[in-house]
Amino acid sequence: MKKVSLDTWIQLLGMVGLLGGLVFVGLEMRQSQQIAIAGQVQARNEAFLNLYLTMMGEDPIGRSLAASGYLGADLDPSSLTSAEYDVWYAIKSWQVMSLQNAYQQYEMGLLPDNVWEQVDLRIKAQYANCHIRPIWLLSSIPTVVDYLGRISQECNVGFAETAN
Repeated sequence: MKKVSLDTWIQLLGMVGLLGGLVFVGLEMRQSQQIAIAGQVQARNEAFLNLYLTMMGEDPIGRSLAASGYLGADLDPSSLTSAEYDVWYAIKSWQVMSLQNAYQQYEMGLLPDNVWEQVDLRIKAQYANCHIRPIWLLSSIPTVVDYLGRISQECNVGFAETAN
């Protein structure tokens, strides 16, 4: 039986230490990603809450729109007054930007798949309303426009001509 030299033992311990360090760094990176995801989820939830708190505040138009269901994705805003339409358009623009932000977070790996599935359904519902579609097309970044081109182009609400 051959005797193992002290140098070999030192090298072996060094490699084990190096592997342990790499595992530790990997775990730290995973934890950092989870913290980043949690921060993004918290920020999105705060933004939604702030929007709804604002609508329930002093602005009777926002409260009225929320109460009558005009903030849903499947409603036709053509019966709104000019002032109501302006508020509706601002709220829909905010929703589009929020969903676009969620898309970007998903693309960067900061949004879990189960949250993305919910966001994906919301994007498709909003985009299926041809009254909302122009907001998407005017304010979206190129990667989101590409994504929108891959989903159904049918309108559930509004005229197909408004999508062109």
